[in-house]
Amino acid sequence: MADMEGQRTEGAQGPGIRLGFGGEELPGGRTELLLGVDGALRVERLTAQGRTTRLGRVDGALTVRLLAALRAAGPGLTGAEAPAGATTLRVTGVLPGGDAQWADGTSTPLPETARLLEVLAAQALDPATPSVLPAPAAVLGAPIHVPVAPQARAVIGAVEGRPAYAIAETGQGYGLADLATRESLGSSGSDAGLVPTSVALATVDGREVFAVGAEDGAVQVWDAVSGVLLHGTSGGEGAQVVTAGLVHGVPLAFSAGAQGDIRAWRAEDGRPLGLLDVEGAGAAALAYARCAGVHLLAAAGEDAVVRVWDVSSGQRLHLLVGHRARVTTLAVLTVNDQALLASAGQDGEIRLWDLATGLPHAVLTGHSATVTGLVFLEVDGAPLLASSSLDGTVRTWDVYEGTAKHGWPAGTGWLTAVASLDIGGAPAVVTGDEHGRIALWHPVSGAALGAHDLGAAVNALAVTELDGRPAIVTGHADGSVRLTDAASRTEVWSLAAEGGPVISLAVGEGVLVCGTAAGAVRCHTLRTGVKLSVPTPHAGPVTALGFAAEAPGGAAALLVSAGADGTVRVRQALDGTPLVQFTAHPQGVTAMALGLSDGHRLLATAGAEGTVRLWDAASGGAGPVLDGLSAPAETLTFAVAGDSPVVVAGTADGKVLVWGVRDGVRTASFDGGGTAVRALAVQSLDGEVLLAAGDETSTLRLWHLASGTLLNEAALDDVALAIAFGEAGLHVVGVDGPTLL
Repeated sequence: MADMEGQRTEGAQGPGIRLGFGGEELPGGRTELLLGVDGALRVERLTAQGRTTRLGRVDGALTVRLLAALRAAGPGLTGAEAPAGATTLRVTGVLPGGDAQWADGTSTPLPETARLLEVLAAQALDPATPSVLPAPAAVLGAPIHVPVAPQARAVIGAVEGRPAYAIAETGQGYGLADLATRESLGSSGSDAGLVPTSVALATVDGREVFAVGAEDGAVQVWDAVSGVLLHGTSGGEGAQVVTAGLVHGVPLAFSAGAQGDIRAWRAEDGRPLGLLDVEGAGAAALAYARCAGVHLLAAAGEDAVVRVWDVSSGQRLHLLVGHRARVTTLAVLTVNDQALLASAGQDGEIRLWDLATGLPHAVLTGHSATVTGLVFLEVDGAPLLASSSLDGTVRTWDVYEGTAKHGWPAGTGWLTAVASLDIGGAPAVVTGDEHGRIALWHPVSGAALGAHDLGAAVNALAVTELDGRPAIVTGHADGSVRLTDAASRTEVWSLAAEGGPVISLAVGEGVLVCGTAAGAVRCHTLRTGVKLSVPTPHAGPVTALGFAAEAPGGAAALLVSAGADGTVRVRQALDGTPLVQFTAHPQGVTAMALGLSDGHRLLATAGAEGTVRLWDAASGGAGPVLDGLSAPAETLTFAVAGDSPVVVAGTADGKVLVWGVRDGVRTASFDGGGTAVRALAVQSLDGEVLLAAGDETSTLRLWHLASGTLLNEAALDDVALAIAFGEAGLHVVGVDGPTLL
């Protein structure tokens, strides 16, 4: 780890906290976290697969808490060396007793604070990891992964009726070429703005199409002959915030991330409606409102600027400048034909703006830490603004006068969200905190009106009505979502974790939209929690792509993508309309294949946890789990052996396994050379089924499937990325192009 020693964030070069754990000899590699007293954060993990780095900043309230805990932890090792590979915590230049070090396996074991830092490091490197930290405690950029060697993918198909291949290589772009002559049929360079991670080539409704999946979650589809872009999504933008509203009678949802533009789509069917330009600034807060017949959307984020649009026309109305740090929360009050916007964030200030003119109305000060939530409510016929903060207090403000009304401490932990509701005609302020507690408060006196413990840290709150009764929706740091009857405090339904910690919630007309820290967006029916499709990209690299042909009965052809975020997304192949989305493998999808069995289109997926699963490609209905793998599958394919459909997997440890599709029973297993299988092909010749596999050591093996006999083993000049049987022999495509054997 010597090369990590000299790498620091600017704020972590001097006084600060340093945590190191794991070892290069371990599967997880060595991880180091560096935290400066100014909140600058750097987390880095080095493994055999490469280096992953994430930069960010923690809230001042978290830094204060960590340092206070370390001061109370007592003296650490002074001058002694920690055992090699031990988890170590070093604090430099900030403790009154001098620098200190703690290490597992010594007389001064790690204080509990180190465990919190380990969670922060894990969350930084994998945003889908459940967290005990509330969402406002840290702001993290997207993970940067530098692989040990460039990754490449290839597929063999046809363009203009002749055999062709598509290839994509990280950092080098993607391209199409003639399989026989290597003549280029279209390509991109390394500056294309799309870092390719997967490719697909197929004929759909008589049209030859080419698809590319990217490192940022984007999927784009072209006409392979003309090069015309048919449809596509732009890439993911990191942690997502959401809002929803009824626009001209249509329920719409909006989402935005740390970078990129704001997406709009029809909440009921997932049909994308376009983007609003945020000038690359992204957003950390969104709010929808309707005022004087105008549908308004406000967004704000890292650049501390608040932007306001007319949703119907896409015209930007206002650019509101005044905050000195990241804006984390927005709220809108509409009274007759007037609208007032409240904004707040890390500078601790709350600013009120007249949305008709874009002019400032008031600046409210009093919080001593990041403001985490804002909500307008009505008390005795007059509007009131309530705010929550990481300083642990709720404060209320006179909207018209722009003055403070009241404030009170609301528990022992950080307050992460605030909302309001009426119970029996009386208004109440609702708060959520890091301990998983939702509490109700009298908005004038601050008196406690009741509380309910939900377990996991509450990151987001939304209030709605169900059958005329008030209900509270909570989004949690462990990724779960709950709907609770506010009066009886009974749970109506709960949703399991998916796509990372929930950090944002919005209730529309009968729908619930959730944004997560990992960059995913979830949409559910409000009454039952049933999942709806969304047109957002994968929250991470696209690991596999494939086309499913039209089904008997005229069902449309499908484009299926799978990602490192663990999800599978099914769209119509030619126009990109989202159809189905589901989580196949929570730890990430490593391989995917599409096939046909008894007239049904099937999907096989492999996961990082080491299983293969079958699914109905059109509905996402789950089929059997195929077991027996000793390592995750790197490649999958469907085939027919005799009269029976089978699925074949090539694994990371060089094995090839075969299962029957109808019963999920394993029928064959072949040992390869012990290194990852990168390409598979199956072909029936004169009634005999042959299986070809290429591995990471550029070795090609050919087996007779029925007997398990190894027919041939040959050394190639290149790692096989795609294999296909042809009339003239066996076509093998590597990074340097095709070879005919």
